[in-house]
Amino acid sequence: TTEEYGITSIASSFLSTMSFVVAFSLFSAIMRFYVDLKDDPEKLKRFYGTVISFVFLSGIGFGTILFLCRNLISKYVFAGADFYPVILICLISLVFQCQHTIYDNILKSQQRAAKSSILSIAYFFVTVFLNILFVVFLQLGATGVVLSTLIANVLYTAFFVVDMARTNAIKICIDGSLLKEALKYSIPIMPHNLSTQIASLFSKSFIGGVNTLAALGVYSIASQFGNISDTIHNYVNQAYGPWLYEKLNNKEDGYKQQLRRVVNMLSYVIGWFLLIIALFAQDYIVLLVDKAYVEAWKYVPLIVLVYLAKTAYYFYVNVLFYYKKASRFLFTATLTSSLLNIILSALLIPVYGVYGSILADGISLLVRIVIIIVISKRFDDIGLKVRDFVLNFLVVAAFIFVGLTLSIFKYQTVFNAWNFAYKIAICFVYIIIVFVVYRDQLLPYVKKAIGFLKGKRRG
Repeated sequence: TTEEYGITSIASSFLSTMSFVVAFSLFSAIMRFYVDLKDDPEKLKRFYGTVISFVFLSGIGFGTILFLCRNLISKYVFAGADFYPVILICLISLVFQCQHTIYDNILKSQQRAAKSSILSIAYFFVTVFLNILFVVFLQLGATGVVLSTLIANVLYTAFFVVDMARTNAIKICIDGSLLKEALKYSIPIMPHNLSTQIASLFSKSFIGGVNTLAALGVYSIASQFGNISDTIHNYVNQAYGPWLYEKLNNKEDGYKQQLRRVVNMLSYVIGWFLLIIALFAQDYIVLLVDKAYVEAWKYVPLIVLVYLAKTAYYFYVNVLFYYKKASRFLFTATLTSSLLNIILSALLIPVYGVYGSILADGISLLVRIVIIIVISKRFDDIGLKVRDFVLNFLVVAAFIFVGLTLSIFKYQTVFNAWNFAYKIAICFVYIIIVFVVYRDQLLPYVKKAIGFLKGKRRG
């Protein structure tokens, strides 16, 4: 039901937010310290073991504290939902979700994309299978969803420990000096990592409290498409970050021009994916989701535009991750924007409902982007231009508006084949324009892809 989906949405935001608190943002330290320790395998093993052990103990400690505060959490965070069993399962899940994220960051820092992808797909199918079992067959509702997440994370963590031990890639310990250095790097990043998560959690709590959990359930369907947008950003960023670090380490001639060309191209590629999400979310919701959620699609284009603006943030913020002294200044941008988001949500949601939440997200994000750009340029101007990102936003936003014209004025609650075909045509026009503009940068990649496919065919 929409109410149960509202509960699972808050549970998901709660786990995402608290995982950064429990881990003290050491996920980011894994990505950064691998660059420094990769040539010292023994020290790297101790570093991994220290992070894993510390986060495990931290998870138990925070879980105990939150259990003692269960009445407050139930009332103010979960909009009055019962503590047993949903919230209790969430507290147990915290420990294992953190370990899941640690291993995922280990693989990404080592640029082992294939293994990370295979494990992500396996995790996805296990979670889906458990959801079907618990929700469809056993009729456990919201409890079934959070229980599926717990079991999937336990299985993932078990594989992680066995795999690292089998390859002798970890030494379980707590090395005080390594932990101190890692925390000195990661703790100042906590507000940065928490900003989006905690703002989302507060927004959902406000919507569930001011309106209803059912209204939150409808909004949560729309926000899932925002999560897909953010996932695209994150995966591009996971590849871009280590590549940028190498460029800044070497600083070869013309590296700034190369960075700008690659970032511009990536921005429009990301824009294409977000355009698809904004245009076809309606068709997905109308065809595949219960009619109680049909109004959710109207929120999706606005949510996607917020994430489209976030593109600039990801490319600038990596400069602050590279320079260890700069990481502490993330606090300024993220704390300011997070507090602003919470204040705006409290003011706008009671008046405008879900649209107030989206507006609060957009305004606070723009403030954060401005602060991050100013700070990053103080440490290193890597050649990126703000006007490039503004142009990218305007172009993609224009295509979204044009592509949704028929949906807005004629086919709001029904699927129409001509409207669907029109959206496909809009996406192809976007591809053609981007390819023409960036053909010099894209053609080498296309030729490599064709050569790779020909080689596979011969093989």
